[in-house]
Amino acid sequence: MREHNAKNNQNINRNCKMKKIIFIVSLFLIGCVQTQIVSRKADGFTEKISKLYILVRGSDKAHPFFIAFSKSIVDDLSKRNIPSEVYYFDPLSLKTEKDLIERINTFNPNMVMHIDQTESRNTSSSYGWGSTNTGGTFDVKIFKPDSERPVWRANLQADASLGLETSAKKASQRLREKLIADGFLP
Repeated sequence: MREHNAKNNQNINRNCKMKKIIFIVSLFLIGCVQTQIVSRKADGFTEKISKLYILVRGSDKAHPFFIAFSKSIVDDLSKRNIPSEVYYFDPLSLKTEKDLIERINTFNPNMVMHIDQTESRNTSSSYGWGSTNTGGTFDVKIFKPDSERPVWRANLQADASLGLETSAKKASQRLREKLIADGFLP
């Protein structure tokens, strides 16, 4: 009986230690994600986003970031009953600008968001071979569909020690907070 209780206590102690390790690692990973955003809104512009078309352009290495980032944005907009659609620019696409304008016009958004990657930061492995895309800077602009002049512009920086895709959720949260603060979202 005592042996059985001793083994149970050992298993409980191991489980507690594993939970502590997992908790500490989780805190470490959360602390390794940094995002910053600054923005400027056109004077006097007060319209809110009611239907949004999102155009995304970035490097192939940042593709996992863009998938998670845009999914998080679309999910949040959906919770707010705001329809949205995302188009990723494929570097080898044979579509023309006319095709893209037609897609946007068919969707009929009240605003169009452009997200363009302007910088990419890579971290080399500690062994000197291979690298991981761990950071990026993005130019985010919102336009009325019939205008070439943006009504809002932001500079978003996202960095994560374990790869850019781990910062996507935090970056979309910061973008949402900034859009709310600037009056584009309820």
